[in-house]
Amino acid sequence: MMVLEAVGLALLFLGLFCANVGALGLVRFPDVFIRSHAATVMSMGGAVVSIFAVALMGGAHNPSFFVKACLTALIVIFTSPTGSHAILRAAHKSRVKMWEGTFCDMLREDEEKDG
Repeated sequence: MMVLEAVGLALLFLGLFCANVGALGLVRFPDVFIRSHAATVMSMGGAVVSIFAVALMGGAHNPSFFVKACLTALIVIFTSPTGSHAILRAAHKSRVKMWEGTFCDMLREDEEKDG
């Protein structure tokens, strides 16, 4: 049981690090398209890793808690990228200005090819 708690604590610190790096990226990155990467780091690295850590630490005492926490993490894993994609696609269709250092817009290139 001591090993699970140590691994869980290490995962919690990793999740804390990812959440802090993502928050810093949200402040420092220049546009919505690049900031979405930081938001994804926060949700996937910060939230999911922390949920798995809590699942390991709490699951040692209550197996149903472990299952519920893992299901919660899986829901976040599947919905976070989908939500980010939908938001960024809407931002691109709304012609949100990109950072002037952006050198490749593959979605615009695909739209130009299609019509």
